[in-house]
Amino acid sequence: MNKKLVILSVFAALCFTNLMVSCSDDENIEVGEADQNTVDAVDNIDEDAVLGEAFTRGEMLTNWADHIIIPAFEALADDMDSLSLAANTFTEIPNQENLINLKQSWLNAYLAWQTVAMFDIGMAEEITLRNYMNVYPLDAEGMTTTLLAGGYDLTSVNRQDEQGFPALDYLLHGLANSEAEIITFYTDEFNGPKYKIFLTDLVERMRSLTYMVLIDWKERYREEFIERDGSGATESVNSMVNAYIYYFEKFLRSGKVGIPAGIFSNSPLTDRVEARYRGNVSKELLTTALHATQNFFNGLHFDGGASGMSLQGWIDHLEETRDTNDLDSLINNQFALIHAQVVNLNDDLGVQVTIDYRGMLETYDLMQKNIIFMKVDMLQLFDIKVDYVDADGD
Repeated sequence: MNKKLVILSVFAALCFTNLMVSCSDDENIEVGEADQNTVDAVDNIDEDAVLGEAFTRGEMLTNWADHIIIPAFEALADDMDSLSLAANTFTEIPNQENLINLKQSWLNAYLAWQTVAMFDIGMAEEITLRNYMNVYPLDAEGMTTTLLAGGYDLTSVNRQDEQGFPALDYLLHGLANSEAEIITFYTDEFNGPKYKIFLTDLVERMRSLTYMVLIDWKERYREEFIERDGSGATESVNSMVNAYIYYFEKFLRSGKVGIPAGIFSNSPLTDRVEARYRGNVSKELLTTALHATQNFFNGLHFDGGASGMSLQGWIDHLEETRDTNDLDSLINNQFALIHAQVVNLNDDLGVQVTIDYRGMLETYDLMQKNIIFMKVDMLQLFDIKVDYVDADGD
């Protein structure tokens, strides 16, 4: 498909968004920075790289591994190093300046996590990385009991909801209402050392798991991933595509949006919002994850400088032999509509579901349409079967 037509389709979708919303009783959705990023992302697709060569699964797998997945894990590892340094500095000298620096390092790493969370394959799947890094809601009471008792085992599956980014969120933002009060937990004569040890243990556990996955990609799994370029159900393309759609469906659409909005409970659940204790970064985490999933669909390199063979390119390639109904444009256009809706949500999604949960429900509905495009239409086009069970009842 001509790239210019794709871009025009994105602008058309944005115009349609404004038209559609103007006829609604809900508040207007304005086109903002997120939508321009979407247009820029499509505009940055390297058309020669995508269309100038015959499509092969091996080339797509190579692009995914070398230019998207491994660089994303490298960036997360760098941020985990910085988080570890900040945690050690704070526990050595627990003052306000070091706490502020630690909070920023936590956010940087949490944003980096959004770019790798979809890659639940290989070692990440084997060690259930996602379950140890970002299970929420946090069992804050259980975690507090654990840290005060000592002798805990962070490798236990029974401790998955007591660690990771949500646990750090609580330890840095949820212990009290002010930074001065939070610091007292770490300077307390009796329990302060326990909080310090637990904090650094959490960070080192996350850092260790990140490096375990990254090193495996570099030293072993990359080669296996690319070599397994067949069309079978257990080959790399099928596994990665299923992992990608599963992530979009379960962790973006449901986890970040649907569950807090009450789509499965008939009432909003403010305690199910990501980063609930920091609050005002929950939309930023969602937006980062959305951009990461769209960039992966389009094969954009992690550094944003170029693009390679991708799901979008595969659809485009198939247009030579069959009618794809411009599915790649439909998916990108739907991403544009989602971004346009998310721009108008409150920075704190907990506040959003409290004051107007309908905005979150509308976001969910827009994401659901892309689930249909990808999980039904795209998989049928690629002749890939769904390898996971949808248990949401949706």
